[in-house]
Amino acid sequence: MAVGAQRERMKMLLAREEQEWLRERSSEWAELETVPEDIVEWLVRRRMFKLFVPAAFGGGEQSLTEAVRLYEALAEADGSVAWLVQIGAGGGFFVPSFAPEIAQQFFSGEGAVIAGSGAVAGTARRVAGGYRVSGRWRYASGAQYATLFTANARVQETGAVRAFAWLPEQVRLERDWRALGMRATSSWSFTVDDVFVPEERSFVVGQKLWKPGLLVYELPFEFFATASIGAVALGLAQAFFQELETMERPAAVRADLPRWRGLLEYARRMFHETVNWAEKTTAVAGEKQSEQEGLEEWMLRGAFQIARQCVLEALPAVGMVVILEGNTIGRIARDFLTICQHRVLRRPEWAWEGGRS
Repeated sequence: MAVGAQRERMKMLLAREEQEWLRERSSEWAELETVPEDIVEWLVRRRMFKLFVPAAFGGGEQSLTEAVRLYEALAEADGSVAWLVQIGAGGGFFVPSFAPEIAQQFFSGEGAVIAGSGAVAGTARRVAGGYRVSGRWRYASGAQYATLFTANARVQETGAVRAFAWLPEQVRLERDWRALGMRATSSWSFTVDDVFVPEERSFVVGQKLWKPGLLVYELPFEFFATASIGAVALGLAQAFFQELETMERPAAVRADLPRWRGLLEYARRMFHETVNWAEKTTAVAGEKQSEQEGLEEWMLRGAFQIARQCVLEALPAVGMVVILEGNTIGRIARDFLTICQHRVLRRPEWAWEGGRS
């Protein structure tokens, strides 16, 4: 795609005016457990949760390259909203895991969005026509408005791990998200007690039953998740230094700002070029070798670690204000430190001769 056309498409994803509007309003929900309903309605109206859904189901058919730039721009305005968008949109990755007619039911609704967990925290018992599943899963971001919940459970008879999908009325929510940051993400726990799940609502993550025709479905799920979450982290790092530059700081701190900003810009280029390269090579070569997959994930995590180190070095320069509620840079820092705990952003390790470590 030509650069001009790509910029126009990105403008459609998030206009500058929308970013500023979101930034100005972000303090409204900074210490709440949910975002306001009108924000959810705006996200639905802008099809933010349907970036990776086929057009036939009302989706946007975006590339991951475009989506990660959107996540980053959203995170510069507000971390909770950016997190909700990348989680909600990420559910579209499961479209080909369901049969076409089931996928249409789950993803065609205007406000269709998945919340769930990647943890294996439940058990499933094989019965006629499907499974009976029990379990409790944590951190189902977007539980506030989700139209479908998904999670992994271990099948008792075989020991295999499968994912299962439930309607909201089939799960019991616990409003238990009491976190350092990302507070307005409704990342609640949910429980199912011996609930029957038909065969057609069960799937294996990464397994495709049909070809909707979107390139993003051909990417490895781990890379897809790392890119999505990492983009939010980079946007928060950007927001942190943007806010720091507006503050009165000692000369020594001001002298270090160009170095931190330079390193962050290097990390951003490394990150976005890796995502773009991964999509291009997937388009050409199809399925990747495990060593190539591992290297691409290593690059993403390496870029994030550079950004993380910059923020951690700069935190003392902010002073006591960063630990207090009710101020912008404190909220940004708390959101950033919270996202740092996600497993996909762990310190990168790479065994050059053995593929993925």
